[in-house]
Amino acid sequence: MKQIAAVVLAAGASTRFGECKQLLDWDGKPLLAHVTDMALEAGLHPVVPVLGCQAAETSAVLADRPVRTLMNWRWKEGLATSVQTGLAGVPCDAQAVLFLQCDQPLVTTELLRAILHRFHQTGSPIVHPTHAGRRGTPVLFARRFFAELSTITGDQGGRTLIDRYPDQVATFQVSDPEVLADVDTPQDYRRLRKASGNRQQGESQSQIQVLQGIHHLIVDMDGVLWRGDKAMGGLKPFFSFLRRQEMPFILATNNSTRTPDQYVNKLAGFGVRVSVEKILTSSLVSAATLADIAPSGSRVFVIGEEGVRQALRDQGFILNGEQAEYVVVGWDRDLSWEKLATASVLIHGGAGFLGTNPDVTFPTERGPLPGNGALLAALEASTGVEPLITGKPAPRMYEEALRRMDATPDTTAMIGDRLDTDIAGASRAGLKTILVLSGISTEEDLASSPVKPDVVCSDIHELVATWEQLDR
Repeated sequence: MKQIAAVVLAAGASTRFGECKQLLDWDGKPLLAHVTDMALEAGLHPVVPVLGCQAAETSAVLADRPVRTLMNWRWKEGLATSVQTGLAGVPCDAQAVLFLQCDQPLVTTELLRAILHRFHQTGSPIVHPTHAGRRGTPVLFARRFFAELSTITGDQGGRTLIDRYPDQVATFQVSDPEVLADVDTPQDYRRLRKASGNRQQGESQSQIQVLQGIHHLIVDMDGVLWRGDKAMGGLKPFFSFLRRQEMPFILATNNSTRTPDQYVNKLAGFGVRVSVEKILTSSLVSAATLADIAPSGSRVFVIGEEGVRQALRDQGFILNGEQAEYVVVGWDRDLSWEKLATASVLIHGGAGFLGTNPDVTFPTERGPLPGNGALLAALEASTGVEPLITGKPAPRMYEEALRRMDATPDTTAMIGDRLDTDIAGASRAGLKTILVLSGISTEEDLASSPVKPDVVCSDIHELVATWEQLDR
């Protein structure tokens, strides 16, 4: 990933406002500290605040933050001098710099990450948000423009380069104009404070309304209940909460490696007891799907572990290699070139091709590792044949979970850690959606994704804490 620095422009005298804007209170912290924290949370590095007027006071509010504070002694000569000072603090290996104004309090971490995503996605050397055709800040400039930025004068900032190179600019629309607004006057400050409070209250009320209407749950496991062999904090309280609420649930996973009994045993090792009927795996769905299109006794070549192999045997299929009529691919931690070669030959020869799930990564204690989608991609590339996907986001897993609970989509929510499978599929199936950020999908993914969950929590511990407030 390319290193992106941030320069926070905070040297001005706040003439129109009448007092130092950098020190205005925003949710219990000075405005400069608030904006700087957004940059740090977005993963920008280094973060370089450029100070000028009342530098001693503004520097003090950043004393405990990992930033590279610089002093612009020429701040009275205009914004360009702060841009140049900030660039001097950007390391030589930074590929781009994102310029933030310290008086845009409604800029969020999600917006900053969306700018970074747009830069990585398009490769455009200039990126900025717009609303109703009007450009706004923050603005990102790639390294190729650093030299030209160093020659601007007065209060032009980067506008000169944006006008000079319109074909080099990538933009994206922001729906709320207040996100791009700055605090020029006391009236602006009061308006944006009110807008922030209304937004927070609206988001909170919206999530509460969603949670109040949920009476059945479909819950992913990897990345939600655990990572690898380490349980998530709050695992046991989560199940205690479900039982206190007498809320029916199904644990539905795209991980095809284990049998339902093995998942029951894994949960028992974490101190949670569930019945085997509560477990629904992509292996079970794949075997049931194949049973709909192939007669019992058909020969199947399997890439995968015991979970998918047992599910296929239970449906009456014969696991056979060279003469198989179908190829079923699940996640396989003992994958070999020979397995891929056999599957490729069979698919080229006309064998049916099923994949348990499309997850390209898998969450573990070590971080994301190659998932089943990576295996499928190799076979699709070598054969030109697209597999039939049976797990999430395909509808059958959601339909089977609803059937087991005798539930309807309007009262059911999916809790998952992946926007592209858990949340996207559940949304298409008409379910409410709850994203937890403890697995694969991140806040940056959320900011740039067209898939928007109904509720977002850091993990199941926060979800339970939010849900329990409804009973108070």
